[in-house]
Amino acid sequence: MQRNWPHTQVCREIQEFNRAFLDLVSADQGPGAVFGLDAPVRQRLRLLSPLQLQAIAATPCLLAAFAPLSSGPAPRSVADAPVPLVPPAQADAARLFAAALLVWLWHTARQDGLLAALCVGPRPQGVESLSGPGFLELQRTAAGAADRLEARFCRHPRIWPDLVRAAAEADGQVMTATRLSMVQLTLISRR
Repeated sequence: MQRNWPHTQVCREIQEFNRAFLDLVSADQGPGAVFGLDAPVRQRLRLLSPLQLQAIAATPCLLAAFAPLSSGPAPRSVADAPVPLVPPAQADAARLFAAALLVWLWHTARQDGLLAALCVGPRPQGVESLSGPGFLELQRTAAGAADRLEARFCRHPRIWPDLVRAAAEADGQVMTATRLSMVQLTLISRR
């Protein structure tokens, strides 16, 4: 079966964001979670070759996301807890990445609502909240976006370990199935 991506430029942009995010995630060698990913997952990412990292980056949806702003009671469990802040050594790189991603999502939401829904998921008002603000409001949002940057589905118990394992195994069918499971999670997510 031949796989065709209808918008090769968009596909290339998503892959570039994914690769940059993988580099950002794997740069921190400290203990604890960074961008929502535990140290063992990040360690395994650092051990992958550039070709294997590119296989993960080829996932046809964004690997990075922004945690929703939480307003309300404290989290009841670890799975509900906010993602840790950006490590200080990566603050500038994270700010630049988050701002670029936010602007790209804003532009995409204004141009192609379906593509934006694939990028952020079909959660209520997700695309509308991206396309609605003007540029000055977007600029204010970008100032704090790095603190909300996280690995997409970082709270899912299997998706990131499975992505890393599939890339390391060099089995094209397993990698394709793992990438597609992430697309499926994107389409059914409501968060």
